[in-house]
Amino acid sequence: MGQGSAYDQLHRNIVIRSDIYGGMDSKPRILAASSGFRGIISIPGLSGSNGIILASAAGAGIVADLVDRDPAAPLRNITSGTPITGVQGAGFSNSMSSETLMDAMPIEFSHPVLPSTVLPQNFRIHLNTGEIVTPLYAAQSPNNDLNERQTVVVYGYFGNRLPSSDPNSLYPVLFEVVSSNTPLQLITPLGLVNGSGLSHSSNNPYDPYNGPTLVGAKLSRLSLAGDYPTPAFAYSIANHGVEYYGTGSNLYRLRLFTSAGFSPDGVSGFEPQEFSRFFQLTAQAPGRRGRSVTISQADQAIPVRGGTLKVKGIADLGTGLSADPSYTYSEDHDNQFDIIVEASSPEAIRTLQTVILPDPRTGTHSPIYNPGGPGTAPRPQFNYTQPSGGQTIAIEQALEDPATVSYAAQSLGAYDSADDLAVAFRLRDRITGEWRVTSSSANANALVASGSWRLVDVPFATNANDSYVTDVVALHNRSRNDTIYSADQRQIRQLEGAGYTNEGTVFKAYNAPLYGLDPIWQMSSPGGQHLLASSPQEQLHWQSKGWSTDGIAFYSVSFPNSTAAEGWAA
Repeated sequence: MGQGSAYDQLHRNIVIRSDIYGGMDSKPRILAASSGFRGIISIPGLSGSNGIILASAAGAGIVADLVDRDPAAPLRNITSGTPITGVQGAGFSNSMSSETLMDAMPIEFSHPVLPSTVLPQNFRIHLNTGEIVTPLYAAQSPNNDLNERQTVVVYGYFGNRLPSSDPNSLYPVLFEVVSSNTPLQLITPLGLVNGSGLSHSSNNPYDPYNGPTLVGAKLSRLSLAGDYPTPAFAYSIANHGVEYYGTGSNLYRLRLFTSAGFSPDGVSGFEPQEFSRFFQLTAQAPGRRGRSVTISQADQAIPVRGGTLKVKGIADLGTGLSADPSYTYSEDHDNQFDIIVEASSPEAIRTLQTVILPDPRTGTHSPIYNPGGPGTAPRPQFNYTQPSGGQTIAIEQALEDPATVSYAAQSLGAYDSADDLAVAFRLRDRITGEWRVTSSSANANALVASGSWRLVDVPFATNANDSYVTDVVALHNRSRNDTIYSADQRQIRQLEGAGYTNEGTVFKAYNAPLYGLDPIWQMSSPGGQHLLASSPQEQLHWQSKGWSTDGIAFYSVSFPNSTAAEGWAA
């Protein structure tokens, strides 16, 4: 069966450990609605380095010295302009776009957005002339990781490249969420909330030093949970902080949430070792209270109150820490960066206070542009977006409670027919009582169509694609009407020797209790059948029915809305 289209994958209602900005009790709101950049989405004829002159002619920034390299540089490293095929390939449409030279506008929400409700009809953009525009396309790309679902990007025609001081300038001044038959929904700890009526002012990035900003800076323990995309978006595989810097309990993630993609020139990406080029942090200094210390370099242990802090580097960029040749390193160009910090003590990490984007006019740090910036070879006839003018933002500490939310649609009809989804479907045979789990919606639908099986729920996440995952195999005993799922090689061999048939890998999960993961328990009935329990509530339910807990089968992330539904109790 394979996977669905990029559009279908991006619109599946799956969110895993996605951040809430402002605290678990906060109400959903829009954090920023930058008016983005003009005219470089869906450039006719742009395809590989042979079309770079077309990107430049459309006003897209280019990095001239990467053209015609051998081996070739990725197209996104050469230009921020996108080809016509990019609209469909990035998940904005299920068909080829007929629109060309579109504008892009990113919108950042405090809470993750329910992916299936990211639809153009739910948004309106008010221009400075009073005109109201409906976007042509909407998606969450390039924020494709399952813990990055707070950003919506819309394509359409929203203005020109003139600064606000020009009487002919045209630009967005307000972004609004409007009601529709499928209204925008935001995911909160208490369930889904209708986003209709939310709004936020916009600005003109062609005004001097009115470039992208930070809209959030959230500190929590380092976790890999949910930090992976679906298969259509392979460029952001294995790029989280755990993959880069390991699983140490003294490692922390300072997630920077941006109003637009950050770039030193509008095209080039960031690299893991470039902290000192773009950022500074402040923390409480040792000794007398009220004093601060500035952290300007990575890999230096800086004394702070209660110990030391060391910036390890930046994560959530490209696959791995480097590439060979270096110009082929390709980051994912989304709205998140993670600064990974090593702390000598819990007290030390709590001293972090602010993130600073130094003003580029001082000459000490690189400018930061959105993807409409000039690149290295700007054309004089075009205006390009302006750099940020510098910023200081307070750090939101989420050390005790990471303030994240997970969610998965609980009906088969909510999923396209595909294999290897990021969720597990749990089914039970009405006649024999056997339980089965699969990450294939196609297989789940086939079982339900056979007549005796019913979908119980969608209890936990599957199929992360980093180097820490392991295979979970199904072992089936037909005479017992029993299937056991295991990631333990010793147990697998024992079950094979006891008459169970190894049916192969059914999905991937984790075999270690890494931070942010939940245990998935193996349980057995008095009659010898087995099931997987994904929550303490479910475990207690089955124990009350005489079932016993055999131990932890593997680790994943459970979906609270599955537990709340209690489909397993029926």
